[in-house]
Amino acid sequence: MTNAANTSAVATVATVANDNAQKQRTYPRMVTPKAIKEGSNKNGTPFVSFVGEYTRRGASKPSTMLHTASGKSLESIREQLKEGQPIRVFGVFEKMPATEDRSEGDVFRIIGLSTPRETAQEAAAQTEMEEAA
Repeated sequence: MTNAANTSAVATVATVANDNAQKQRTYPRMVTPKAIKEGSNKNGTPFVSFVGEYTRRGASKPSTMLHTASGKSLESIREQLKEGQPIRVFGVFEKMPATEDRSEGDVFRIIGLSTPRETAQEAAAQTEMEEAA
């Protein structure tokens, strides 16, 4: 393989990986936190993890799943994050790798607070009016 072809192949792989990351679908969810644990990762970034109770669409009984938030997403939910108090968030599903202490499992990584469309549109209109003034 020539150097130009090798560079092109690497660029293609990087582009595909980047496209997959951008296409990751986010999901809104109303979750009730239980057993909240706070800590810091290897880089010193604060994070929170908790078992969250939520009701799947069409289901009658609640389900539970591990939820995590760190960095800016943690800051966006920190004020509303209280044990037993429902909070509306959005995020993505990820696989958490196995370690010595735990087996592999699914986790819902919170990206931020979820706001209803009407509220978000009103906030955008208010911002536009403030910028115009």
